[in-house]
Amino acid sequence: MIVHIAAGNLDAARTIWHQQQSLRAGKLFPPGSRAHRWQAQLAAVAEPLMAGDRPALAKILHAWEAANVRGTELEPYWEPTSFPLER
Repeated sequence: MIVHIAAGNLDAARTIWHQQQSLRAGKLFPPGSRAHRWQAQLAAVAEPLMAGDRPALAKILHAWEAANVRGTELEPYWEPTSFPLER
C-alpha cells in the first residue's frame, strides 16, 4: 500500500487499504507488533488517501522516511527527495 501511495497509484493503494481495514477492523494488536504498526499506518493514511490528498500523503511519507533514517548511520548521507506521488 505504501509503495503504491509513494508511486502515486492511489487506486491500487485504496484497494489494499480496504482489504487490510476489513481484516483488522475492531481488533486490538499488541503494541510494537507488525499488526499494530499496520493498523497505525492504515489509520494515518485513511483520510488523505480516500480524499486523494497528495500533499497530505507526501507529508506523512516524508515523516515516516525521516523517522526511519534518524539516528542511523545513514542519517549524515540521507537527502530527502520527492516521491513520484508529488510529481
